[in-house]
Amino acid sequence: MPKLSLQLKTLLYCLLFLASVPSFAIELNADQAPVASKDVKALQQKRLELPEPAFLEASHQSEIHRLLGDSIELQSVYRDKFSKGIKEYRQDIIEWRELENLSYNLRLIGASKEALLARASSDVQTQVTGFGPSGVLQFKLELDIAQLNAQYIVYSQIRSFKKLTADLFISPIPVIWVAVKVLLVIGVLMWWLSNSKRLITLFKTHLIDSTVKPGLWVRLIWYVSRAANSIAWLLALTATLRLLSTIPSLSQLAVLEIFTWWILGGSIAISFILEFVYRNSRRRSPAITALRLSTVRWYVWSFIFVGVTLQIAERMLGQTTIYYWILSLVWFWFALVTIKVLRKWRPITFEILSEMKDKPVWVLWAEKRQKTPLISWLATTMGIVWIGYSNIQHSVVAVLSRFTFFSQALAYLFKIEVAKQHSNEQKQGTLKRVRGEEVFRYVLPGNEDSTLIQYAQPELKQVGKYVLSESPAVVVISGERGVGVTTFMKQLLHKVKRATPIYLNSPYAGYQELMKQMSLELGLGDDTTDSDILEHLRHSEHTYLFAIDNAQRLVKPMVGGLNDLLKVTNLLRQSQQNHRCMLAIEKSSWRFVDRARGERLLFDWVAFLPKWSETQMAELLRSRVSSDPAFPLSFEGLSVPKQWDHEDMDDEQRAQTGFYRILWHYADGNPTVALRFFRYSLRRDKATQQVVVRLFQAPEADELEKMPKPMLAVLRSIVQLEVASQEELSRCTQLSVAEVLGTLRYFQSRGYIEWSDDKARVSDHWFRQITNVLHRQHLLVK
Repeated sequence: MPKLSLQLKTLLYCLLFLASVPSFAIELNADQAPVASKDVKALQQKRLELPEPAFLEASHQSEIHRLLGDSIELQSVYRDKFSKGIKEYRQDIIEWRELENLSYNLRLIGASKEALLARASSDVQTQVTGFGPSGVLQFKLELDIAQLNAQYIVYSQIRSFKKLTADLFISPIPVIWVAVKVLLVIGVLMWWLSNSKRLITLFKTHLIDSTVKPGLWVRLIWYVSRAANSIAWLLALTATLRLLSTIPSLSQLAVLEIFTWWILGGSIAISFILEFVYRNSRRRSPAITALRLSTVRWYVWSFIFVGVTLQIAERMLGQTTIYYWILSLVWFWFALVTIKVLRKWRPITFEILSEMKDKPVWVLWAEKRQKTPLISWLATTMGIVWIGYSNIQHSVVAVLSRFTFFSQALAYLFKIEVAKQHSNEQKQGTLKRVRGEEVFRYVLPGNEDSTLIQYAQPELKQVGKYVLSESPAVVVISGERGVGVTTFMKQLLHKVKRATPIYLNSPYAGYQELMKQMSLELGLGDDTTDSDILEHLRHSEHTYLFAIDNAQRLVKPMVGGLNDLLKVTNLLRQSQQNHRCMLAIEKSSWRFVDRARGERLLFDWVAFLPKWSETQMAELLRSRVSSDPAFPLSFEGLSVPKQWDHEDMDDEQRAQTGFYRILWHYADGNPTVALRFFRYSLRRDKATQQVVVRLFQAPEADELEKMPKPMLAVLRSIVQLEVASQEELSRCTQLSVAEVLGTLRYFQSRGYIEWSDDKARVSDHWFRQITNVLHRQHLLVK
């Protein structure tokens, strides 16, 4: 044990000695630190006494100019001393410490000169850093100093390597420890290079391919992994240089980080930029894509070269004359690169411009001078600016058009302009409206073979989870009348596989007539009672999916008005089988059901169908225009104001798209209303007998807005009941039959309602205006 303790003590003393070697060297270096001379200290002191740039006054400028002249003169003196010192050091006349002092003082003078130059007036800055006589003299002075600094660095590195060799014989442990770290970095780099492909493949398989919509950070990592090896080399070289520079004799290696980051980092940035440009140019022609990639390479590589040059110049001499000369050359270089790039882009630019319409005068001027010497580059620049402006304009409008309020605003402004033209045509009297069944030859009615528009897909999937499963469910599908609830339910009926689909259209007569329809569809007799239907459903070997359309006819907006609806739901729930049911209830009636029942649940799910978007509406309207050449429909003559998102269309396409936007805006997303007023807009030219489209005359709602609340309540009841007798309206509104009769006659005289079998219904022509007014009066939910 004593022997072992002695060995441990000896080892501890050795480690303490080796650890003290670097600190001893540092203390020696601290004793030999360079010292500023008196004149340099005086210059520094006067410069530091100046106020901050924000507080400089005109009286301080003369002092700054004087100090700047002193620094230039002092720099010239120490340049000569430094040059003489290097020669004498080479001849072993002076020691390294004296040469180091001269270099240190020269750097201090350069820093003072840079600080004074930054505070000087613009005229003095131009004189010192410009291309005049003073600027040339300063350039020569700084160039001489740069050459002397280069010689000094060479001698300094030679001394550093000699000192490193001497230190290795004294204590190699710091160097060995750094070497171990460097080897560790290289080992990690080699491991990554050999396994990166496998790891990236695993990352893609588990986090990207297995997910429908990967998160933003997952996509970002995947995008960065495209340059994983280059990034690994950059990080490894940076770590290696920083580790080696911790050795005092190799501290100058830190300068190489500038080249590493600018060159390797720049190449990585180029790869990312090129990848981004390529991905966003795939819809373009190969020539445009190649030209974009070439342009990016020219500018990015130029930026990298300029960045390295400026940073080295700033590090060696600061932002003085040489730096500003290089900066001026940089602008000149980028000007040459820009002219070269513009020459390459000129044919494509003017080819694109030739296809654009409604160009301003200055763009037309540029097109005429696209081949004129010395002006062609300016003309190309103007063309590129206009194309860029148009593309940005279209992109912004495309993004804003996703919001309903923006499209509504455009449609409103558009409608005002077209309405002026409509009034002018009415005065001329050259057109007459197409009436009767003839309108359906030009705008076709819907049928089973009509084009199916993709609408309410999220709601379709959600309802399908209930009615297409094997569990019992009662689901309500609610939407405004004419929005497409029937088509929505029939899509689900066609998809069902484990049940027998039965479609029932609820009659106006109510519950008893609905039960008769159901019994016939189930194969039972006309005189079947509710108990017989319930017994059949309980013991049936088949599972049924009922789709009861227009179920709002089972709802009356009065006390006890939900009895028929409750009977239907109770019948289905008491069947004790996996039967499913879809009930289509208009949103105006569903509001009454929701308020009457409160939190007492009747249904497993309630789906509200949204309004149709502008794109869906336009697709529907285009599909209904007759393709029969015997019944052509023309939008010619419908002059529409230019809109930003329609600039790439011809006049007729623009008129058609703009007219569909008006219909969508007026119909408020209701396709049935839009189709009605589309047919209402057909006009026949008396001279040519051609059927053209002109703006419809929307009914005025001023009188509706001023109508008393009891009369509006009658209108609301008619909308909710769809068809209503006088007695039903009296019970729903708590008005007398005589009052209801007088109100109905008033409505009939103005065309608000129509009669069908002694029952009133809202006129199709006035449906949208009436529902809008009731909605604004908070009497109805559309």
